[in-house]
Amino acid sequence: MHDTLPLLKKTPFPAIRRAQLDTLQVNLGYKCNQSCLHCHVNAGPNRTEMMDAETLSLIPQVLAARGLTTLDLTGGAPELHAGFRDLVRAARAQGVRVIDRCN
Repeated sequence: MHDTLPLLKKTPFPAIRRAQLDTLQVNLGYKCNQSCLHCHVNAGPNRTEMMDAETLSLIPQVLAARGLTTLDLTGGAPELHAGFRDLVRAARAQGVRVIDRCN
């Protein structure tokens, strides 16, 4: 394995600084209405794994506690989750921007 740190120290690249976290990306599950060969999570109609209601209910709390401004929903097809609409409503009520990575 190569030790890249010495190489990076020799480059003229500026230091990488971590910015404030403003986005929470959440995968609501692997169920999807399509079976795309290029899907990086192998989602599809036969997948049944979905985030449970208890975990889903924590998302608005995390958004508020961390002062996050964007909720990025992904999956599978996040809109197929039974709690999708309520989650979006709760996030929007907090003024959080919602990204829905849907079909």
